Amino acid sequence: MNAQPQQVSSTEIIQKSIAQEDPDLDITRAMQTIAYMMQKKMIQLLQIGNTVFMLKPLDDGVVEFHTFTIEPINDLILRYRAGINSIKEMGFKKAITYSESPAFVKIAQQTGLPVNISQEKTDKGMTYKFEVDL
Repeated sequence: MNAQPQQVSSTEIIQKSIAQEDPDLDITRAMQTIAYMMQKKMIQLLQIGNTVFMLKPLDDGVVEFHTFTIEPINDLILRYRAGINSIKEMGFKKAITYSESPAFVKIAQQTGLPVNISQEKTDKGMTYKFEVDL
């Protein structure tokens, strides 16, 4: 049986994703922070399938986003493509995100999107910056 996984709420996706990515993080506190930022219109959430993009508008049509997902890599690649289209439709001109995982370099390349990837050394090690002009 090859059924599609059931779509779950943004809250559940974010909680599960945080638990996987950073088990030491206080999930309750993280959820409170996200709720506060949404209430203050500092961020908005965009859910596609079982992936949630947390969008934080910056200056000059730029949006920074963070990805929460409980989906396999192949689905995530499709979500990035759809997410970038949605972000463009929202009127943004550029999308940026960061990751400390080199695995995301490969994922970014697999999306087929025109991603500009740079890296910088931080106190946590190497951080990758991903930029897409929309």
